[in-house]
Amino acid sequence: MNFTQPRLRLLSILSVALLVVGCASFYWLRHGGAPVDEGFGAEELNEGGIEDISALAPSEVQKRLNYLIQDTGETLRSLERLSDVQLSLTHSTSEPAGEQPLQYESLFVPYTSAQLKAELASIQGLRFAQRLFADGSEVRLDTSTLDPLWKRAAMPDEPTAEQYLPQRLVFRDGSEKTFAEFKAPPKVESEDMIASHDAFALAVNKPLASLGLTVAYRSYPAFRKVVLDKDQPKVTLDGQSFQLMALGDGSASVRLSTPKLSTFVVQGLDDKGRALYSNGNSSRAFPSDGDIAALHDYYNALLQTKDDFKQLKTGQAVQQQLERLSEALAAQAGPLKNTEVDYRFEATPQRIVIHVLDPMEDYTVEFTQVDNVLAAQARYIALDRKAERYGFIDQTGQWLIKPRWVQVQDTQVADTYTLFFPEKPSDPESQWQALRSQLAYFPAGSNKLVDLPFEHITEALSDGLLLVERETNGPYGLYDARHHRFVLPMKFVNPTVTDSLFIARIGKRTDLMEGLYGAYTLDGKEILPTQFSGIEHSAGLLYASSADRSREDVFDLEGRRINLQGYNVIGRFAGQQPLLVQDTKSRKFAFIDRQGARLPIKLPYDEVTPFSNGMAVVGRDGSYGAIDLAGRLRVPLDYDQINAFQTRYAAAIRAGGGTSLVLISQENKLFKELGSYTSMKVPENGNEARYYVRDRNNIDEYLVYDADGNLVQNDE
Repeated sequence: MNFTQPRLRLLSILSVALLVVGCASFYWLRHGGAPVDEGFGAEELNEGGIEDISALAPSEVQKRLNYLIQDTGETLRSLERLSDVQLSLTHSTSEPAGEQPLQYESLFVPYTSAQLKAELASIQGLRFAQRLFADGSEVRLDTSTLDPLWKRAAMPDEPTAEQYLPQRLVFRDGSEKTFAEFKAPPKVESEDMIASHDAFALAVNKPLASLGLTVAYRSYPAFRKVVLDKDQPKVTLDGQSFQLMALGDGSASVRLSTPKLSTFVVQGLDDKGRALYSNGNSSRAFPSDGDIAALHDYYNALLQTKDDFKQLKTGQAVQQQLERLSEALAAQAGPLKNTEVDYRFEATPQRIVIHVLDPMEDYTVEFTQVDNVLAAQARYIALDRKAERYGFIDQTGQWLIKPRWVQVQDTQVADTYTLFFPEKPSDPESQWQALRSQLAYFPAGSNKLVDLPFEHITEALSDGLLLVERETNGPYGLYDARHHRFVLPMKFVNPTVTDSLFIARIGKRTDLMEGLYGAYTLDGKEILPTQFSGIEHSAGLLYASSADRSREDVFDLEGRRINLQGYNVIGRFAGQQPLLVQDTKSRKFAFIDRQGARLPIKLPYDEVTPFSNGMAVVGRDGSYGAIDLAGRLRVPLDYDQINAFQTRYAAAIRAGGGTSLVLISQENKLFKELGSYTSMKVPENGNEARYYVRDRNNIDEYLVYDADGNLVQNDE
């Protein structure tokens, strides 16, 4: 049904939009019946509204009046043609076909204006970034802490409408100005307000310290929350009504009667309270009985105006009369709007939640101090946009070093920068220009840059110490940026810095396997010489493998070997548990404490594993058990296999048990039978084991159990 422009204007007064789809239609009480066709011919009509009637000739005024009468009559006749719909709830339990995982939306939990105001009052630490140029600057606000609040203050997927107005500007040199005084002229005409993602320009290049900010925003003063389901399909609150019309087959239909200027959000929730993903919706709005009664009265008043046309005498009098009728129509129409909405979901929801939001209102919030992310400095990077070169300015915006670099970047170290120069191409006809970088710093009290003898700062450590690299894949060293000297020369590769240690191997290239590992303190003292194939720092100790990988020893952080001479380390110290070692000649096992003393634990076994959660698995002649920290055999040698104990249990296979996995306690009590295993992941001294077991009901599938025997996954 196509409406002409005047009819749309008329229906907007009633907040009515009509859509007839299939057999979905509505019925309203007849208020004296719909008018018959007025029978006007095209030559008797002047299409238009009421706003320009006073400018028309008398004959055209009458034609315009005819048009308004016919337009209103057609609207009433359209409403009359709509038929009734059954208002009983339709409920279906069948689900859409398919086993795809369901998608969910975020639950809509709106803020009222009062809640939003309270949240905004608690916001601290707003910041901005400033780019400095030769002829001005650009400021970009960081609104990441505010954005979640705006989302709660708006409907889902609704773009935020907040705007930001800078106020007082405080500069690094101590001066203050208003934003209006230094605002750069816009490229296009615009208001002072800016959107959160926009940057605003200043006509001055002085570094800012902070600024004041006014934020204008819109939010809902209040809302109503209504829950509908098959047991409670209809709710009425203060004249507003909410009715669930249909529920099933992955869809729901609701009929609402809500205030005309309000908005609403509908979500379908599953049995766990999660919002199901909506595949789309369609809506139909229709007038109330009061709206139609008002439209009938308006139609009759138009007919009376036609009868009184001669008494009105002028077009201006007719226009004034029609304006009064329109105002009366708007006043007489009911305050509620009727809407029916069909929603499609990936599954049938258990209940429908409706939020009805009051009309949005305008608010503002003041942030008196928004800080510059760039800390106060002796000098600042600035760009000459005409020359496309970077230099350094002071806090008043004056050049300290005039622009000469293609790019200048901050580093992790104060007063240290990466400078980029253009390199001459090897091919004079080449259009591509390579860049060369150089690290440089400003000595204290100087504005002259000094080059640094390395290309990359890999990591900034404590107290001004830097892990640096000479070139890509090149050697590393430790550099003291406070005193500008090397603590360790650049002759190491594959470095690891942990706590107070530097572990690396001698070499010139990281992509070549050369040299052996050593360990040093961060002040350059050698702990272990460079004679090991690998060194690991763990819990305050160093585990080092010999150059030929035949032996592993453990050292303290002074470089003293802890394990006994002639014994090889197996595993790691964990908590207060002893460390397992093995005599390299006799192959006998022993346990030592953290001081290296051998513990009086007898080990008459062929196999011993490190302690895990207070138990060590032992074996003799292919049978396995487990001992406790005192060396007592708590689990007898009755198993074909025992894995490392987790916090409470160990996975084991009883003698003759094939691949049937069980969980046993430290007291050798059977806790659970898991079944025939396919694989497992069992860390030491943890509780994160995973056991993959054949499904008894389907041998082509397997179940996954955790360390406590809980089913955590069923892989298809």
